[in-house]
Amino acid sequence: MNAAWSALETLETGVNDRHMLSLFEADASRADTFQCTAGDMLLDYSKTNIDGAAKTALLALAEAANVNERRAAMFGGAVINETEGRAVLHTALRNLDGDPV
Repeated sequence: MNAAWSALETLETGVNDRHMLSLFEADASRADTFQCTAGDMLLDYSKTNIDGAAKTALLALAEAANVNERRAAMFGGAVINETEGRAVLHTALRNLDGDPV
């Protein structure tokens, strides 16, 4: 994971000097490329200061950190709270069907 993090850090140079307009000028499909859906929600992050290289690096970091597997463990009730030695209860806040957590 350190390599993925280092790759992301190298992209930080010059980010604060970049203007949003230049990102849209460089990528005519930016509004479509930098969005995704989650259920009925459209998540539009095209108006953030992220570019294609940073997006790729962030996805690589998530892969290296096993985010998908860790998310599945959390929703599956695995013991992932190492401090307390138990499952996390974050998902209980969204348990609207009344099933036991």
